[in-house]
Amino acid sequence: MKELDWFVQTLEDEFQVVADRNRISFEGNELFLDEIDESLIPSEMATGLPESLLFETMLFEDHHGTEWIGVIASHPDSREWLLQIILKESEPVLRKMIKPLE
Repeated sequence: MKELDWFVQTLEDEFQVVADRNRISFEGNELFLDEIDESLIPSEMATGLPESLLFETMLFEDHHGTEWIGVIASHPDSREWLLQIILKESEPVLRKMIKPLE
């Protein structure tokens, strides 16, 4: 699963956290933009995004008890990645647009 690969690699490269793949839980769901809290996707980042997004969400708790959440938001039709987000203890520490706004 390329989303899981991204999450593990990003935790290691950006935050020096080694994540055991066997301890990562994940789920996918579709959310409409008006259901997504602005603390996750600020309105300025939502401009130009489709009406709904597919979310692949991964959760990992490190050996210090810190909770890390990785999110890949993709287009509901093409599954093209649009956003990458990492939360540490529910606070965004990384937000990256993948596709330039059109």
